[in-house]
Amino acid sequence: MDRELLKGSTPILVLSMLTERPMYGFQMIEKVREATGGTYTLKEGALYPALHKLEAAEYVRSSWIAVDGGREKRVYEILPAGMELLDRKKSDWNRFVDMVEGIVGGR
Repeated sequence: MDRELLKGSTPILVLSMLTERPMYGFQMIEKVREATGGTYTLKEGALYPALHKLEAAEYVRSSWIAVDGGREKRVYEILPAGMELLDRKKSDWNRFVDMVEGIVGGR
């Protein structure tokens, strides 16, 4: 898949996944890999900066949870403002898809 098509999609992917349940980074990476049949890998270099921006803007919140052996993992959850942002991004995404399909045709 052309990476240029995927630019800017990380925030909508992250917010969408977090509507299901709080997740840590590796879970998000695995979910994208599974959902795309391995055709797309969400890279850590794209995921974590996006998460940090979303957290700084108060769209998501993170907390540390203890896991096996006393280690801790940072878990992210979506906040109400993040749900509102996701609704706007979905609307924008749907308008974009409609516009592109109107020009290049559907499947």
